[in-house]
Amino acid sequence: MTDPIVCITNVKKIYGKKEVVKNISLSINQGEIFALLGHNGAGKSTLIKMLTGLIQKSSGQISINGIDVAPFQKNAKQQFSYLPEIMALYPHLTAKETLHFFAELQKISEKNEDEVLEIVGLSDYKNQKVGDFSKGMTQRIGFAIALLPKSPLLILDEPTSGLDPFWAIQFKKVIKHLNEEGTTIVFASHILSEVEDLADRVGIMSDGELVALGNIQDLKRNAKDEVKIKVSFKGIQDAAELTNKLSYPIEVQKDSYIVSCKYDEKLAVLKTLQSFENIKDIEMKEVTLEDIYQEILTNRYIHKGDI
Repeated sequence: MTDPIVCITNVKKIYGKKEVVKNISLSINQGEIFALLGHNGAGKSTLIKMLTGLIQKSSGQISINGIDVAPFQKNAKQQFSYLPEIMALYPHLTAKETLHFFAELQKISEKNEDEVLEIVGLSDYKNQKVGDFSKGMTQRIGFAIALLPKSPLLILDEPTSGLDPFWAIQFKKVIKHLNEEGTTIVFASHILSEVEDLADRVGIMSDGELVALGNIQDLKRNAKDEVKIKVSFKGIQDAAELTNKLSYPIEVQKDSYIVSCKYDEKLAVLKTLQSFENIKDIEMKEVTLEDIYQEILTNRYIHKGDI
């Protein structure tokens, strides 16, 4: 296993009397895509801001590549690039001037402004003032700024916020490509499909707490160890024969049967089903990240007495 690039240990954030991040510990390995998933107000952005040194933690330790993270800590900030949820720009500067400004600010010697503008699809708008940009275009120029230093760690807070469907898909393609080239990606999102599509591992947050942590397949097994397999046949199939061969719960529907089994038993079930010569169609429905998320939060609120 690779060494962690990010270590977060017993981190808290308190505003007045309100604890908005509650004693969170986790590590993020080099080369992985890690997602923080949670509803609005769960504490994702606060944790991201502490990770980037934008705000001070109340207690605990955060390090990137072994360097302690704190506000105005230059050595730590050189280890990552960051795309905030809301990008603040100088409206009178053009897209090209904006990138040049941030490159100078970060003392980036390699002049790759044109390259990153091409990646985010803004080459044709490089001489347009960013104050005239739409929300989606502003998000794209923010992503271009984050790509300038070619950092080993890319931290993104709600990266597809404000993007139309086409550019949301393009962003995900770029993120996957960067990860294939060795960049570690950490991103916060409340979009379940985005997390399921991108993340190697996910941390689920609710009310400032980390309520689940792991790779998606393990979370699926732990949350609900069940797979449903829908099978239909050419012609009439005797339900008793199907039950005898499978020995699993079977739900009889109008034109099909639903077989329920444990996650680790699905291959054996599929193999048995394929022995029937009159199979018409097999469709497998596994637990989704949405199922996991709903079950974890529902159980949590029932336990707290909120439901």
